[in-house]
Amino acid sequence: MKGKLLILSLLISIQWLYAQPVKIIYDTDMESDVDDVAALAMLHGFASRGDAEILATISSSLNPWSAPVIDVINTYFNRPEIPIGNVKTFGVYRNSNYAKVITEKYPQDIGLGESAPDAVKVYREVLSNQPDGSVVIVTVGYLSNLYDLLKSQPDEYSQLTGIELVKKKVKHLVCMGGRFPLQEDPGKWGNFKPDPRAIEHVAKEWPTNIIFTAGGVFADAIPVGKILFRPEHQDDNPISEAYRIFLKSWNRDWHHSADLIAVYVAVKGHEPYFKLISQGSNHIFENGTNVWRREPNDLRHFMVAEFADGIDPLKVAADFDELLVK
Repeated sequence: MKGKLLILSLLISIQWLYAQPVKIIYDTDMESDVDDVAALAMLHGFASRGDAEILATISSSLNPWSAPVIDVINTYFNRPEIPIGNVKTFGVYRNSNYAKVITEKYPQDIGLGESAPDAVKVYREVLSNQPDGSVVIVTVGYLSNLYDLLKSQPDEYSQLTGIELVKKKVKHLVCMGGRFPLQEDPGKWGNFKPDPRAIEHVAKEWPTNIIFTAGGVFADAIPVGKILFRPEHQDDNPISEAYRIFLKSWNRDWHHSADLIAVYVAVKGHEPYFKLISQGSNHIFENGTNVWRREPNDLRHFMVAEFADGIDPLKVAADFDELLVK
């Protein structure tokens, strides 16, 4: 086993040995795609099982209904007190066919995104109050907030710079985005391409391990959401409502699991479903496209983009589905 893979596996094993809930900060765009909704629901499912503690939920989108949808979901799962932050500097705006509807239909009290606290302030306050090396950040949106966090300066919450604070408090980062082994399409879709300077900087400068998880065909193989269309999960359920709205034009009752894979890896690690690739590094081009290179071997970079031997993706989908409902 490669040295860096052994070290990461030992850290995850120690975490499970002591059976402590994994401290999670969830960073999401929560607008153009609906798997962000299910991924946050899944995280609440893990919290209800005692596997995770949700420290904060952060929007990386300038869509004004992104942050309130986060609040709707936190409230629905009886955790309305979870801090919410929203990107305030350079940001990405994309339309959403479900966010405004969900915001106006279900309880939330944060208002619109511009009313939410500054994402970097939330990050710095939350991280400063946690034990050293204890926090896992999972990002399933744009990397704008993490870029700003690394660039941040000492403030009322900590005398450390952003990169010092991350190095001190964060165990590792799980980052969903790009395609593996290669993404050549320079189009606008994806988490990396809308703010390429952010992912380029994070990939190079982030001071802890980064586990990159894939979308694309890999995530399509895990069709999640069928449980949300069952009659018993229809009434007053914002997760089901968001899926019905989003998938109406697709004429199907499932969606890919890109963001859910990242949340699973953040909470439970890659086993037993996935392989963890340690050899190589994720190279980000200036336009936000990427390629996994076997050399140079960046000791911080890991990749989850393959199933473990003998794994049935439909069984994974069924297990994921069970975490989406109360």
